[in-house]
Amino acid sequence: MEVIAQYLDDLEDLIYAIALKWERMRRTIRFALFVTTSVSLQVFGVLLALSYPPFAVAVAALLLVGMLYRGAVHYSPGSVASS
Repeated sequence: MEVIAQYLDDLEDLIYAIALKWERMRRTIRFALFVTTSVSLQVFGVLLALSYPPFAVAVAALLLVGMLYRGAVHYSPGSVASS
């Protein structure tokens, strides 16, 4: 009976070790996707500005309005001073 308990304990340790490794891999993949997306959007913005400047200004204005709206409407618990 003791052998079964040890086997189940080892199996549980293996499962949790895999879960911890997966979390590290998930963070790495997420960071890589963020960096790739950020760089590609910046390159796209530069190419757009070089080929169609008025359209690039319009896109920048829409993005600015969107960020201002989100900043004014979005509630963030860490930004409000506690009383």
